[in-house]
Amino acid sequence: MPSVVFSRHRFQSVARTWRMFAPSRRVTVAQRQIRMLGIVMPGFETHSSQFGLVSGIRQPASDLIMVVEPSSLFAPEARKGRLYIVVEADREAARSLAACQLVIRTIRKAFYDDVSFSITASLRAAIREANKLLYQQNGKAPNNQRPCVGLTCAVIKDTDLFIAQVAPAQAYVWTEDALRALPAPMMWSTAHVSVTPFIKTTAIGASLFVEPEFYRCRLQPGDALTLCSSSIARFLSREDAEQTLRFQKPSAATESLYTLCRQHQLDDAHTIIIEVLPPISPAARDAPLSPKGIGEHGRWLIRRVGDWFAGLTGEAALTFRNRDDRSGKASVDSPDALTKLPKQPQYSPNPLPRPRQLDLGDSIKQREEKKRRQQTGRYKPSGGLSSASLGEGGYQNQPLPAQRPIDLSDMPTLAASARPLRSRYQPRPFVDLTWGERLAMPFQHMGMLIEDLPRRVRARRVAPPSMPLVRSKGLSYRHQKPPFPWMFLLFLTTLIAILILYGISFSRRSAQQQAQEYLMLARQNVGLVYEAANDAEALERLDIARRSIDEIRANPHITETNPASWISFQALQSEYERLQSSIQRLSFLEDPTLVATHPLSDGRFASLILPKASPNVTDTATLDALRYMYALDGDREGARLYRIPREGGQPQLYLGPNQTVQNVLVGRLQGAAWRVDNIIAIDQNANGFGYYFRGGDDWNYSRLGSTELWAPPGRIDIESYDGNLYVWGAEPGEIVKFTSGDYASPPTLWLDPSGLDGRDLSSSVDMEIDGNIYLLQPDGQVLVFSSGRLVGEVAPESITPPITTVTRFAAIGASPEEGWFFLLDTLNERIIQMEKTSGVIIQQIQVRPDSDIRLDKLSDIIVDEDGNRIILYLVNGEMIIKADLPAPPSPFRQSNPIPTPLP
Repeated sequence: MPSVVFSRHRFQSVARTWRMFAPSRRVTVAQRQIRMLGIVMPGFETHSSQFGLVSGIRQPASDLIMVVEPSSLFAPEARKGRLYIVVEADREAARSLAACQLVIRTIRKAFYDDVSFSITASLRAAIREANKLLYQQNGKAPNNQRPCVGLTCAVIKDTDLFIAQVAPAQAYVWTEDALRALPAPMMWSTAHVSVTPFIKTTAIGASLFVEPEFYRCRLQPGDALTLCSSSIARFLSREDAEQTLRFQKPSAATESLYTLCRQHQLDDAHTIIIEVLPPISPAARDAPLSPKGIGEHGRWLIRRVGDWFAGLTGEAALTFRNRDDRSGKASVDSPDALTKLPKQPQYSPNPLPRPRQLDLGDSIKQREEKKRRQQTGRYKPSGGLSSASLGEGGYQNQPLPAQRPIDLSDMPTLAASARPLRSRYQPRPFVDLTWGERLAMPFQHMGMLIEDLPRRVRARRVAPPSMPLVRSKGLSYRHQKPPFPWMFLLFLTTLIAILILYGISFSRRSAQQQAQEYLMLARQNVGLVYEAANDAEALERLDIARRSIDEIRANPHITETNPASWISFQALQSEYERLQSSIQRLSFLEDPTLVATHPLSDGRFASLILPKASPNVTDTATLDALRYMYALDGDREGARLYRIPREGGQPQLYLGPNQTVQNVLVGRLQGAAWRVDNIIAIDQNANGFGYYFRGGDDWNYSRLGSTELWAPPGRIDIESYDGNLYVWGAEPGEIVKFTSGDYASPPTLWLDPSGLDGRDLSSSVDMEIDGNIYLLQPDGQVLVFSSGRLVGEVAPESITPPITTVTRFAAIGASPEEGWFFLLDTLNERIIQMEKTSGVIIQQIQVRPDSDIRLDKLSDIIVDEDGNRIILYLVNGEMIIKADLPAPPSPFRQSNPIPTPLP
């Protein structure tokens, strides 16, 4: 009964699938219904698309990709399945292409020639055969000409997918509405940012033995897989892979991967994408609601349902047969407990016989006694002389046994072994000695006496009496330990402590003395700066003094805990900074303040807009807008405009993408500026560029005229002056002007080509307006324009270090003839203040070396003139920093030529 209910639910699902013919690329409603039924598709079609990238040149068919599909139903490919192979080799080795082609041909031949019915066994045998051939070929070549190959083999047999891989290799499979990467790329893991290199030890041809990795899954219509080189996996994210396999056709997917390769400048890459589709003609697939489409879909669905019914009937028959078999077996094997007794065990009531005792002969004692008697002659065997010994039978006529004589003299061996017991010198008769031995005899005796003297002294020494042990109360026969030497331990500990303290004191005095020597050397180097004949020599001596001060700063003994040395070092550092400021015109920001940080952890600000206060403003909305500053972040695809209080605080989202303004979705924000009395913003969408401005508490929208063809390669710079809007970067080498109040009309080109003197303005990086228009060049030069014509240029004077690249600048002054430029040099982490008309460098502004803030991400600068006080606002990555403009340093030659004595 449960099987019938289950079938009824399946028929209901089948009925619902007739309403599923809506066109889709990937998973249609019918395919989802078929998956809900659990019907396994016995047949489908595969569509594939591939490309190869060799030395940056695209090839429609790659030499490193092989596709083997059956040409007929009786071909070997139809029995084993479709075969797809992608290989890659080490680019550094010679003959890599020949090795790859050898591996491909060998695997194809060995796979289809193998007689095994197992796909995995055939794949493993084919890969091992290819590895064997390539390894034998590499053995005959030099080390630098031994290529190693990685591969991915995919076999599609009926509805099964088999994948075999030998690293390096990469495959992506979209099945069961999930993406699988084989192997998992390291860039998908947040713990790692690096990239796996070519794994040569596991590749084909590197060793005689190779073991591939296998993967298997079931395929359904709508699934897809990608076999590609491992170089593409370094740049293909999970989202891009899923988007490519799930929602794109193979041809479009290959174009997406080719675009990815070109973006990351990949020279060599190979990819094939395979899509699984139901066996329906292209016309029926493109038009599912046509008569042909409905007919083919219906026939395909009816065939699937019939196959499912056949499988269900077989399962039911198998279930009933197993039930009958179990019931029959139970009736045969079960005994009748009412009429038959169980079988009784068979055993004997007699106990087992004991084993026979072993005869080991005489004991060891008896054997020794018998042996001893045989040696002494007192042992007589039994049965021969026993009665004769008692005086029976011819005792007198039998001779007595000969007894063994006993030799009581010293044996030669005993005499030789007793040599240590004899005297060291054996006297000989005097008559037997030669004349030489007779003359040497006194000297020989004297030498023996001298040699034996130390031995005799040691023999006479008496061991000192041992100290009596003081026994404690209790049993006297127990082992008593000697007393613990507490006094000796105390003395040893005190001695070691005194030595350690003396070593620490001595080391500290040596370090203090060395620090004083460094201070004295640094004072001398600072004093030599004043004796320099010119600025170049002063810079060289100043660099020597800097290295001396850096050594002192790294000394661990010159800290605030050592007041004498610390005061001397502070005075020396102040003198060095004064000299540095005078020679290099270098100043430091005093107490820079962090005004705001980006609300996103990985966000960065790109530009800052600071409204200029005016005493004539009475509108409440304008007064409220003047209390804030506005920052645009650096996300090109989703830039947002934030509002930040002037005193500092948390940035608030003011305008962002996909926000609705007057039934218009905000696009990508390209720039923002302050116009007269409120903030404005420019965005880019499919219809061109739009203009957003505040009206009370709401945003208003107006389309900028004739901006449909604008295609800026980078950011655009927007400036507002007298209500007019000036845009740099929208048109190549041109400043576009929108007249105040008429932004919807086509703009005018502000520059006069006849007044440019043939200058190329395409390299300009920033624009400022104060009556004149200034364009900043990367080398720090500023071009001055008036009425559309080039009227001058301001080149900065040479400084140390020299200006190489500047990115942004700001201009202040009451008129174009007075004021300064402030240039941002991110590479050297400095702001350069330069006169607006002459190019004279006033000062270089940096943060102190020991500051917690580094100006290594400078992207914009705003200069605010508040009376006699000038405030710098710096955009530094995710931070907005505020600091007062430091006073310019005095010239070097006007400083005191004699250094002030330092303590």
